[in-house]
Parts: sequence; C-alpha cells; structure tokens
Amino acid sequence: METYDLLIKDALIAGRNVRADIGIRNGVIVRIDQNLTGEARYTVNAGGKIALPAFANMHTHVPMSLLRGIGADLPLMDWLQKVIWPLEGEFVSPEFVRAGTLLGVLEMIKSGTTLFMDMYFFEEEVGEVAERAGVRAGLGFGILDFPTRVARTPDEYLRRAREFSLNFRNRERIFPVICPHAPYTCSPETLRKAKELAEELGLMLHIHVAETREEVERIREEFGKTPVRHLESLGFLGDNVLCAHMIWLDEEEMDIVAQRKVKVAHCPESNLKLGSGIAPVPRYLRKGIHVTLGTDGSASNDNLDMLEETATMAKLHKGVSQNTTALNAETALRIATENGFSAVGIKAGKVEEGYEADLILLDPRSPHLQPLYDPIAQTVYSAQSADIDTVVCRG
Repeated sequence: METYDLLIKDALIAGRNVRADIGIRNGVIVRIDQNLTGEARYTVNAGGKIALPAFANMHTHVPMSLLRGIGADLPLMDWLQKVIWPLEGEFVSPEFVRAGTLLGVLEMIKSGTTLFMDMYFFEEEVGEVAERAGVRAGLGFGILDFPTRVARTPDEYLRRAREFSLNFRNRERIFPVICPHAPYTCSPETLRKAKELAEELGLMLHIHVAETREEVERIREEFGKTPVRHLESLGFLGDNVLCAHMIWLDEEEMDIVAQRKVKVAHCPESNLKLGSGIAPVPRYLRKGIHVTLGTDGSASNDNLDMLEETATMAKLHKGVSQNTTALNAETALRIATENGFSAVGIKAGKVEEGYEADLILLDPRSPHLQPLYDPIAQTVYSAQSADIDTVVCRG
C-alpha cells in the first residue's frame, strides 16, 4: 500500500483538464491518478478546485511593505532620492524589516507565492520570518557605494553580505544571494568584488539593470557604455546572474544576455507605475533568454500579488505589440511559475510527477470564473488572489 505525506483528492489538474488525486511524499509529487488509495498523514479534499503551480516572485523588497502608498506618481529617481531613501535612512531597523516582512510574506502566501527573491537590509530578519512561515526565499543583503544606517563603505556592505551568506547557506528553504544594487549605485570595483564574493561562495547574483532611460544615459556618460555592456566589460554577467527590469536594451545587448545565459526578472506593474518603460519580453523569449516574473517592492507596485502581475504581463504585451499571440496565457503562467523555480535550480513549478510539490488550489466557484472552459486562461485573465484556497510549499 502506498503512503503519502499529503494526499490531495479530486483536484482539477490545470493543463490536463481532468480531475485526479495528487500524492505527495518527501516534498515531491510522486503520483497523479484518479482514485488514489493508501495511507496519508494529511488529506485535503479539493472538491474540483484547480491545481496549479505556485508562483515564484523573482524580484522584490519585501520589508518595503511598510512603505506602501508613499510617494505615489513619481518617476523612479525622484521616488528614490526624494522619498524612499530619506525614509529608509530614518526608519529602517531590524524591527522595521521584521514587521514589513511579516506583512509581506502573509500577503504572498495568501496570493499563492512560495518562492521569493529579496534584496534589502537586515536580511537575517527576512530569513527568520520566511523560515518560520515555511516558504522558500533567495535573500541578499543590499550592497551600495554610499553610506546608510546599515553600512558606511562598500567594503562594509560586502562584509555584511558575506556574514549573512555564511549564516544562511545551509538552511532548508532559504538560500543566500549576493545583491549589488545597480550599476549606478555600485562602482566597477564594488561590482567586481561582489562578483568575486559570489564565485567564492558559489552563489547567485541579483541586481537592478537598465530600469530607466535616465540610468542608461548616466552609465553611458560615466563609463562610455550602456549598463549591459558595462557589466559585460567587467566580466560580471553569467548564468548565475539575475537582472531585474532590463527595459532599455538594444539588439546587441539582448544577444549578450542570451549568450551569457543571464536570467531576467520582469516587473511590469512597478515599471508601469514608475513610468520606467516596458521590457521587450516577447523579443527576449524569441532569443531564448530565461525570463521570470517579479512584483518589485510593494512600495512601487503597490502589492505583492503574483496572480495580478501575471495577468498584467500577459495583457500588456498583447497591447503594445498589437498581437494577441505575443504572450499567451500558458506562457505567462510558465514565466510566473516554472521559469522562476528553474532559474534558481529548483525542480518545481509544474503539477507533474517528479516535481517538488509547490502548488495552489484555486476555487473556481466565484462568479468571475464561471462558466469554466479553460482553467489556465481563466486563471490568468479572470482569477483573483482571493480565489486561492490552499497553498502548498515543498509538500
């Protein structure tokens, strides 16, 4: 007789459009079939709810949940320099970070996210909250050139990033990442040292790149190159690099990103709200670039709802390209789920046998989901986070 840690009965498996049971053991989906029998530690009766992969939020600043609603309707640099950085300079503390993370992680769980990539300060607090909540997180202490309440020099930021990484490298669901903030806030020397630290510790790098035209012009004026070419000249780019935003790239830069197997975190709602632009995601996909999805911080979004982010992404690229096939629902859902997990080496993001059990059950009985003809398309275009009934992380 088969035994399971978790047995989900009578779920509508999205993509297959059949109702079946899902048997999970040791955090992995081991069997999907109808009328599974056997002993289970826990049993959930899905009652026809839609089984979908959980979301991976691949770029955010979770503690900034406490800054939600502040500085609305400003462009990025005004928002940062006139509002956010002064507030952070006055208020950011371990207590601030813990409270913001508690709020943000709760929001993410309720909207179906089981993995998030975070860049901020006092990441020890983020890690402890995420670990207690049972979610996955790739966390990095933000590295800058200018002084703040948390560090005075680039070397001090790097030292704190190293200490955090060593303290969190052997956690079950939490993994450290090296996070230089951006080419416009980190000198070439700081970027090289961050790259060296990541290589020494065998970690990923997570950085903001080419978010605005202003950034591109600033880097071009200072270094004679665009941000991507600047990073390439430093030997920074590689398959362990996750670049957030990546809006203002030319064709040659896209080819560099594809050749270096760099991962991209697309953040459409934050980019729209800050008036930064729209990343050319369909072109990235055609070039074989690994695209993932993120919300950015809820201070610039203003939420951490990946279901909403997925719908925005899918509709946005149809509209700007005037092509309904530019980014279909199935591709959008894959970017928001499987692509995120695989970017960090986790075999999850599919409701299939052999995949780690990060999944959600979505209740289709709400009026806005009826009648139900296409579970994937209607999840992307019609569902709301309030429809998510159950969230499972690693079984």
